[in-house]
Amino acid sequence: MANVSIIIPVYNCEHWLPLTLNTCLEQKDFIKEIIIIDDFSTDNSWEVILDYQKIHYDIIKGFRNQNKGGNNARNYGFSLSSGNYIQWLDADDQLVGPKLEKQLNCFEESVDIVYSDWIQDTYNNMKLVRREYKKNKQVDDFIYHLLIDKWSTPHCYLMSRRIAEKLADIIAWNPETTVLQDREYFTMAALLGAKFKYTPGYFAIYNKWSTNTVSALPRKEQRYLNMQKIFDRFENSIISRHEIAQRNKRQYLTALDTQRLIAYVDGYSMNLKRKLNFWVIDWNLVPGIRTALKLVRKMYLINKEKI
Repeated sequence: MANVSIIIPVYNCEHWLPLTLNTCLEQKDFIKEIIIIDDFSTDNSWEVILDYQKIHYDIIKGFRNQNKGGNNARNYGFSLSSGNYIQWLDADDQLVGPKLEKQLNCFEESVDIVYSDWIQDTYNNMKLVRREYKKNKQVDDFIYHLLIDKWSTPHCYLMSRRIAEKLADIIAWNPETTVLQDREYFTMAALLGAKFKYTPGYFAIYNKWSTNTVSALPRKEQRYLNMQKIFDRFENSIISRHEIAQRNKRQYLTALDTQRLIAYVDGYSMNLKRKLNFWVIDWNLVPGIRTALKLVRKMYLINKEKI
């Protein structure tokens, strides 16, 4: 039964968009609609969308973004969707093999999100230079897993509409977040109580660019600015959720503060709301002895200032 809505934000992606759409159409039996939101591209992306829409008018629906920005495009696309399941996809990434069929078969009463393995292709000047296979597994505590940034491409997930609606209600695709958008989105899903289930299979390709393209990684300062905002959001959600045990709350908040301290070590200001000591650092998150020593010194100076 065709019951999946695929939502694709597009900006200046005319080169990759046909491949992306073709991989979606290969799974047409399980797709209700492919909703494409063009962010007023300056290349020929809109023309590509219109061409595909003419041929596949029963399934492909193209729209222009009402408010510019990737997360605005995602929110707008979701508001237009009607499928029982939601597949998020970027215009320069692809679905692989029987993704929708395999993942749809894993949904049951208590499952909100199904995820699988994925492939990362790295390009340099539009040439594939490396392919890596990213293996996932079933995780017992998905909140902690996402809080410490055990990242997987968002395209390896498939979610039920019921959790997507809850996320839309709290604007989990936050228009003010310009980096780490999917980290915020899926972590908020876990904090809302979403149940994640793993099924094996390499069902998504994430394309990484090592040159200055529209998909290139932003500067470190921008990442830390967004980290500050989303960490504060995670913290407020952890504290307010009565369903989370106090022991787990302490673990989650410690994980956030440890990452904030690591940001301090790198020279970026992050808000710390608790006095920390050596014993409450999540040392599993500290990358190496040199960083650990710097972190201890920084922690000592921070606590000394608060006395």
